[in-house]
Amino acid sequence: RVYSAVPASMVGRKQVIEIGPMSGLSNVKFWLRENGYNPEDEELCARIFQAAKKTDRTLTKGELEVLCKMG
Repeated sequence: RVYSAVPASMVGRKQVIEIGPMSGLSNVKFWLRENGYNPEDEELCARIFQAAKKTDRTLTKGELEVLCKMG
């Protein structure tokens, strides 16, 4: 669930969720679901979550794709 003052869809946009060191597991699962991956894959979620915690910035889509293919 995403909380925001104005839902992105009300202004013709799509919700964007980034994954970085301050992200929670729900961010990881949302990103996986939105990008066609299985958000119930615990190993995949843990791999992305741990990688995010080791950095000081948000992960790029390319970095996330590489992490998804490492399995």
